[in-house]
Amino acid sequence: MRYLFCFFPWVGLLTGGLCLGWAWLCGYWRAGALLFAGGMTLLPLIVSGGIHLDGLVDTADALYSRQETQKKLEILKDPHVGAFGVIVCCGYLLANFALWGQMYETPRLTGLCCAGFFLSRCCSAMAVVSFPAAKNSGLAHLFSGYADKKTVRICCGGYLLLAGGLLVWQFAWAGAAVLVGMGLVFLWFWRLCRKQFGGITGDLAGFFLQAAELAVLAICTFGGMLEW
Repeated sequence: MRYLFCFFPWVGLLTGGLCLGWAWLCGYWRAGALLFAGGMTLLPLIVSGGIHLDGLVDTADALYSRQETQKKLEILKDPHVGAFGVIVCCGYLLANFALWGQMYETPRLTGLCCAGFFLSRCCSAMAVVSFPAAKNSGLAHLFSGYADKKTVRICCGGYLLLAGGLLVWQFAWAGAAVLVGMGLVFLWFWRLCRKQFGGITGDLAGFFLQAAELAVLAICTFGGMLEW
């Protein structure tokens, strides 16, 4: 477990590779935008088993409860799903589906979108080993406690530098925009964890992954419409 998070971004490589494969198959079969968008929305959920989307749902319930910090942490731990969690989950999946459908019209940025799965996991791993834990139990506390934090930071930081350089070299302004967008989402997430929950949890880490991946997809989609 000391070096587990050094390999966490590799799950993003697998997810991005499968999505690129699906994009190629859709082009080969001459499939429509709906089938393409459906596959691109479902594949990441299949790979992760929906665990990160579960974090999004739980975090939405906690945030929209408007309760004090301790009550929000209790809601995160509660296995039941509230109305706000359902609403946010449906809205997220609809937005994801719509953006991928539009991306079908500008396929040259599909690879940049898929890089978001890798970048988000690099940032998530760094957050887990760098942010204070919101509670003294749960997955984030467990993994953070056993991790070699310095090694994870160096490893994931190196991944980000390498991936960022490759993206800027390959996609120019679009790649730079994605990196800036990822950085802004990370800073927003850090502030959210500190102000609303007093630290990070496993659910919050999953929430960040979903938010970061949607942000990358939105940047690439609108960037494609602007013909970056």
